[in-house]
Amino acid sequence: MLASSFALGEERWQNDAYIQDSFMKIALEREYKETKHPKLIRWATPIKLFFESDSGDANLQKELLSVHAQHLSYITGLSIDFTDDPKQANIFVIFTNYDNLENKVRQYIGDPEKIRTALNEAICLGNFRRNRNYEITRGSIIIPVDYARIKARFLDCIVEEITQLLGLPNDSNDVFPSIFNDVSIDSYLSPLDYLLLKALYSPHLKPGMDVTQTRAAFPKVLAELHANKDIENAAQRVQKHSLKTYLGD
Repeated sequence: MLASSFALGEERWQNDAYIQDSFMKIALEREYKETKHPKLIRWATPIKLFFESDSGDANLQKELLSVHAQHLSYITGLSIDFTDDPKQANIFVIFTNYDNLENKVRQYIGDPEKIRTALNEAICLGNFRRNRNYEITRGSIIIPVDYARIKARFLDCIVEEITQLLGLPNDSNDVFPSIFNDVSIDSYLSPLDYLLLKALYSPHLKPGMDVTQTRAAFPKVLAELHANKDIENAAQRVQKHSLKTYLGD
């Protein structure tokens, strides 16, 4: 078994078909909303983060968020910075307590009843809006710090929610290793997650592409990933500027 594993020369997540299938599941399917004709979504403008906390160590929370945000910027090429002016912000990241969760939902997302399933099932929440061109224009993340810590998912919430808001909104237990897998033990971006983010912001893909168009364009995405040796070196490259490296974990 050992010999045959080395002979294959690649991990399962480095296989072209597996990368494409994983991308389709995470980028073009939805966790809490059935979509008959899903389209590719992503940001086309710089991201401005507004941070707010009324729970726990705000300095630590912002520090962890900042490190991960810059990691995502490094991978995708997106500009991601903080702003103290909520009028300038397009992603609001709110750290609060579980008892205050629904109040924050009303303030930053809308009627809690419209996302009741997510409220009942999720530990932390992420929500986004897009324009008619399928470009993401606004997002909100709400993390109930006390509840996330009880569930041992505090870091997971920071990493997964903002990553999903870049345009990878689904979870799937078929995609592994990945933060988008609910039964996975991953708290940090995996090499496969790195490749999904690189693919999402490839110039060969455009917001608004449907499933057929995305599949047709994906061989060019894979060719680019191979040319840049991203697939071959993903396990090393995903660690550069990462929260995992920063924490020495």
